[in-house]
Amino acid sequence: MDVADAGPVEDAVAAARRAFPGWSTTPAADRQARLRALRQVVLDRAEEIVATVRAETGRHPADIAVAEVLHAAAHLDWLARHAAGALAGRRTTVWPLVHKRTEVHARPRGVAAVLAPWNYPFLLALLPATTALAAGCTVVLKPSEHTPDAARLLERLVTEAGFPPDVLRVVPGGAEVGELLVTADVDVVSVTGSAATGRRVAALAADRLTPVVAELGGTDAMIVLADADLRRAARAAAWGACFNAGQSCVSIERLYVVAAVHDRFLAELERAFDDLTVGGGGRRDIGPMVLPATLATVQRQVREAVAAGARVHRGGRRVRVGSRDHLEPTLLSAVRQGSDLVQQETFGPVLPVLSVPDEETAVRLANDSAYGLQASVWTADRARGRSLAGRLRVGAVAVNDCLVNYAAPGLPFGGRGASGTGRQGGVEGLRAYCYTQTLTDSRLRPPRELQWFPRIGGAGTWIRVARLLYGRPRRAPRAPSGPAPQRP
Repeated sequence: MDVADAGPVEDAVAAARRAFPGWSTTPAADRQARLRALRQVVLDRAEEIVATVRAETGRHPADIAVAEVLHAAAHLDWLARHAAGALAGRRTTVWPLVHKRTEVHARPRGVAAVLAPWNYPFLLALLPATTALAAGCTVVLKPSEHTPDAARLLERLVTEAGFPPDVLRVVPGGAEVGELLVTADVDVVSVTGSAATGRRVAALAADRLTPVVAELGGTDAMIVLADADLRRAARAAAWGACFNAGQSCVSIERLYVVAAVHDRFLAELERAFDDLTVGGGGRRDIGPMVLPATLATVQRQVREAVAAGARVHRGGRRVRVGSRDHLEPTLLSAVRQGSDLVQQETFGPVLPVLSVPDEETAVRLANDSAYGLQASVWTADRARGRSLAGRLRVGAVAVNDCLVNYAAPGLPFGGRGASGTGRQGGVEGLRAYCYTQTLTDSRLRPPRELQWFPRIGGAGTWIRVARLLYGRPRRAPRAPSGPAPQRP
């Protein structure tokens, strides 16, 4: 990319920088009013949102309505109700500075760069962008080159909701534009994408020590114990693996079931997968694969697993309907733990099932991953499920449910390891776009403080002060228990 191409990015960042002082000092009540207005605009223009995303991705309209409209409205509603309180300053008293008034404030960082993906192009642009706006930042948004229209629509809706000019700017383009934006004069970067994309963004941001909120991929595990409701778990697995044709970072990508119920559960899974269709608009249709390259990767992962001994129970075939490619919902068993199908993110409607002897093995194998986004545990014993959940090294765990954490806008969302850094959503997500400022003010104004020059006393004086303030009273040695020793 030559120097001239950097102009649009630089112009957008400069415009957002100019808009920042006014927006960051806008009263919280006014910012909340704009968020409420945007929520209503999203609902009023829901059909247009669905049509725009469908034109760019071919996805099932019901999936779009759930993910891009319902969740967007829920997120905006939470921000409008709770952002001001979540970011309010707090007063505190810190011992021994009882004569000082201390406050802790969340201050907006400045200009936020948001890099949005193609799989949920409206929601995953709106979510970080509006969170940053709620925190008082201004935003420059770079959508995926595959889905620019959804971001342009969001920009128009933000204007329609009455936000000031330039608080949200959109710069379309490919990876080169994203790299220019990350290395521009921005104060925080939000990226949603693959682990490889996250590593590249982090490396570019490191030069200016720009903080990065990275929501990356996952290989989310589902653990099914012997006492689980197998029919419910099977239906959940089919939905969790195939919603949006599996093109979700939170989709179920590997399933560990204890051997005692493996065959029964596999039969339930077969029935659940038989209930799914491709290529139509019905209630059981999973929608197309958006990108040909993604489909090719998923097909390779399945082929390699089969070559290593896995068995395909359902699906696995590419289906062409109109101008879109689909992949039949694919169910496999006898998959190896070390296969790419298990260890790498699979962005398609594929579910590998692995039999394990017990729950200890299930937990160990679930944690055997570079990723750590989400997981689920299925058991009739809720206490047991919660106990196992605490041992899983992931950002969120659901007991007897799946993908549910992402649907609650007040909860933090994110992972560990290759699944990213920082959090989106909830109070933690808001604070990611702020820096913490501590304010100290003296209640008293003596001529000088004790620790100023010239020093009052030497090292011994201050050691005694430290012991007086923080030391524990000395106790006399305890008498030995038991009978007194006999004299010789």
